[in-house]
Amino acid sequence: MDIDIDDPFEDDLGDLGEPFLNSVCKKAATSFFQQHGLISHQLNSYNDFIKYGIQNVFDSIGEITVQPGYDPSKKGDSHWRYASFKFGKVKLAPPTFFTGKKFYDDNGIDFVDFYPRHARLQNMTYSSKMKVEVHLQVYTQRMVRSDKFKTGKEQYVDKTVCKEIREEIPIGTLPVMVKSDLCWMKKAKQGDCDFDQGGYFIIKGAEKVKSFLIFFVVYNSYLRNIVYMLIKTSF
Repeated sequence: MDIDIDDPFEDDLGDLGEPFLNSVCKKAATSFFQQHGLISHQLNSYNDFIKYGIQNVFDSIGEITVQPGYDPSKKGDSHWRYASFKFGKVKLAPPTFFTGKKFYDDNGIDFVDFYPRHARLQNMTYSSKMKVEVHLQVYTQRMVRSDKFKTGKEQYVDKTVCKEIREEIPIGTLPVMVKSDLCWMKKAKQGDCDFDQGGYFIIKGAEKVKSFLIFFVVYNSYLRNIVYMLIKTSF
């Protein structure tokens, strides 16, 4: 049985008139950019990457097993040794700057907060130190006979752990996007510039942005449903 349902949007929006539609679209676009800004998509993308993306990359590696070299001259009296390691939780901290040994000996402060203006003035990269938890295990394994009536197998691999280490190690640095969740300016009461919206990186003192910039252009006379894209390698 067919049931007819009235569609409240079946009327042509063109009946409302072009001036009215232009006015509504302009107000909607203005309200959106006033609330979210022009570069919120870049900040959201970067924040999602540092919260979930980096961790997913390390989780996808899985466990890595190192086989012995099977060199009889290096075996000795013990069994062959194997090693396995696996990456754990990744930690990122807001940018900090090492004060130097002399300053540390005088004041007792080894690291201080590193702001974007410091990177610009000192021609440095505004970056965060990245650490990852590593689980290392060194073990030996050998074939052992078992009771087939109880285990269902004539023999099994017996694994003996010789050494096990869990620690955080520095693995590199990651450029920090200005005004992202990792940036000090995110919670600062006063920024370096009142008109600075963030969404860019500072590499060796120079401001760098993503390669692709999308500009939404709204004409005063006519609203065109077109996305304009400008490609630049740097600015």
